[in-house]
Amino acid sequence: MLVARAPLRVPLAGGLTDIAPYAERFGGVTLSATISLAAHVTWLPSPSGRFEVAAEGEVFAADSVSELRHDLVRVALTSVEVDHPPVRIGVWLDVEGRSGLGASGAVCTALVHAALSARGEAPSPAELGAWAARLEVDELAGASGYHDANIAARGGLRCLEYAGSHVTESPLALSEEQRDAALGAFLLFASPRRGSTHASLTKLVARFDEALPVLHDIKALAYELVAALQAGDLARQAWCVGEQQRLKQLLPGDFEDDWVRALVARIRRVGASVQLPGGKIGGFVLVCCPDGQAEEVRAALHELREVPLEFTQAGSAVKRA
Repeated sequence: MLVARAPLRVPLAGGLTDIAPYAERFGGVTLSATISLAAHVTWLPSPSGRFEVAAEGEVFAADSVSELRHDLVRVALTSVEVDHPPVRIGVWLDVEGRSGLGASGAVCTALVHAALSARGEAPSPAELGAWAARLEVDELAGASGYHDANIAARGGLRCLEYAGSHVTESPLALSEEQRDAALGAFLLFASPRRGSTHASLTKLVARFDEALPVLHDIKALAYELVAALQAGDLARQAWCVGEQQRLKQLLPGDFEDDWVRALVARIRRVGASVQLPGGKIGGFVLVCCPDGQAEEVRAALHELREVPLEFTQAGSAVKRA
């Protein structure tokens, strides 16, 4: 049996400039970090001669790969081999779906990694990320961006730049102490909210020209956050994280409502900043505490469950079990 694991991520700045319409015309940039929560894929030969997939609390079965109703599994398998032989696949997440932590991109990355590994292939992180992102964005004609699969494949705290689907990494040049100080300022909380990234980003793409000035500001903000990290300026880092949220709320799409506005105001009152990860109102709340306001933040968000936040350097990996 093969077991593939691809990490989820928290976005810090630049998110939404990686969607295809923007990245192709203007070039996008994201700054994000992977965390210990992950997507997992188990891969076994099929004893029945049929395709069997357990995912999202359901079991899917089919006689041919083209008949599989699980979109990510179907396109991942056919991208590797058009007439893929039957397999048994399990897909598991450490969080509920629609979390805003890049779950679908991580699942797609883990699926492709497992499929290639089963053939004896060992793609580089860049090759794996490009392959999985192409499936999500192009093959499935989604409104998602190129970011999630590419950061899941690579892992770590990274600034990625997008010229359409072509991805390069902009070096951060941070010492281990700078990295630990920057990431140590964050807290993560689970919220009761769930939304559809596809629905939200479809609205954004439909009013794309109207959104361009804000998307340009979001792109510039990512580089400003890079400079703040390199300078060890936690106050500016926190401002950038909060500014990403403010700018997202100006965009067409499902990015704000009364609950979001009230939550942001609560966090700002204690001197911290907040971002709701993902291209929608997601299931998590990321807070940056530049001056050690952790206890004040916990009190302000007493109704939410704090999630232990552990940042990781490792990207997608496959092992035999």
